[in-house]
Amino acid sequence: MLVAAVALLGACGSRAAAVSEEEPIAARKEVSSEAVQHVLEGELARFGNRRGEQLSALGQAVAADGADAGLRMAYAEALFFSDKPDDARRELKIAGGLGAAAWELALVEFPYLQRKSSVEATLALFVGVSREGAPERFFQQWRQVAGRAGADAEREACHAWTVAYPQQAIGWGCLGEVERREGRIEQAAGFFRQAAEAGSEAYAGELMELLSEQGSLAELMAIAAPVAARYRESIAVAVGFAQLQAVEAQQGPDSACQTLTGLAGRIGGNGRRYADAVDRVRATARPALLRCFVSAALATRGRNEGMVMASAAAFDAAGLFDDARPLLERVLEIDPSNAVALNQLGYSLAERNLDLPTALAYLERANRLRPEDGGILDSLAWVYFRLGRFAEAEPLSRQAVELAGPGAVLVDHLGDILWALGQKEEAIEQWRLAYQNVTAESEDVLTTVPEKLQRAGAPLEEGGEGDDEGGDGEEGEE
Repeated sequence: MLVAAVALLGACGSRAAAVSEEEPIAARKEVSSEAVQHVLEGELARFGNRRGEQLSALGQAVAADGADAGLRMAYAEALFFSDKPDDARRELKIAGGLGAAAWELALVEFPYLQRKSSVEATLALFVGVSREGAPERFFQQWRQVAGRAGADAEREACHAWTVAYPQQAIGWGCLGEVERREGRIEQAAGFFRQAAEAGSEAYAGELMELLSEQGSLAELMAIAAPVAARYRESIAVAVGFAQLQAVEAQQGPDSACQTLTGLAGRIGGNGRRYADAVDRVRATARPALLRCFVSAALATRGRNEGMVMASAAAFDAAGLFDDARPLLERVLEIDPSNAVALNQLGYSLAERNLDLPTALAYLERANRLRPEDGGILDSLAWVYFRLGRFAEAEPLSRQAVELAGPGAVLVDHLGDILWALGQKEEAIEQWRLAYQNVTAESEDVLTTVPEKLQRAGAPLEEGGEGDDEGGDGEEGEE
């Protein structure tokens, strides 16, 4: 939407009369507010390529009410869009005389300069504009353009905002982000601290994360402790502080556990906040902290199915299946028809080649509950593969890919099954497809697929050197 739309619509009233598609707007004696609204909202399709009619509509509106600053800015915006900058700036000058703020006028000219890739001109415009009363939107656009000119220009823009608004967190946080990208960690931490003191919970979390990365520096606790006390309700701050306590020799793991126990109590039974918190604790890569937090959270809420499931998923993602398994079994005690828990437990057992008959029973139950779930079908196919029942696994694996799409893990599984059945050419095709479809959740495929293809005597790309019609390799999955 064009920036002056709200001001203009307020000035023009609320006439609801429709603009006739047959009658050119320029030919109308009056310009309805609806016609102007369509121009301001950028709905150019209503006018096709008749840019002259757009300008004519706004020009007539200005002629009818030339003392309206919002209308003048809207007209200037349309003139900029039509590459008439001199005329547009004349309208902005008039709008300024009618009371429009300097930053409002700058926002109208900004898109034109940005479209012309005039970084220096845009910076010069914004540096010379009074920022009194300017909203954060003005700063964000200013910063975006400054960033295109490099870190120094962006730093200058951020600093200018802190001078104008020292009590706002956004400028300090911006400086912290610039310094962090530049590898100036100590300076970044100082700016994030000022942003936290200015009231930003988000930057307080950034500060904790940054401090945690610095290792066991005793002086950091003096910085972190008051921030943690102020933002007790913030998950990011509490987890970051606990992580810092865990690496700080003077505090020790007990202090970290106490911090997380307090966080668990404040979260209570809020499932969404708990899922966020347990995932953040898992990301610290400290099993002791994860066990402490989950234990405290489930001490009084051990029958909360969602919280137990989120805890199990966190342990499983951390590679702590011995901790995850009893929680998944607890979910099934609470709800024996929980297909997600059945699938998670069955697949985790199959992936580890553990207790395969039990894994099969879990996955067959999950499949009966959700026969059209591609993920469950893939898990069922995988346990059949682990059991050596390749012929039963193949149709299930193909159906899983058909239902859930060619995700890297599903396609990789299909390749392994096909290889075991002796269908080597197609197996190699599926492995290559799996490699092409890797996401953050399936990064292991980046390592395992090249190894399988190498054993098969086939390159990553079809037609490359070493392609060997199936080769003499071993099975794809050992």
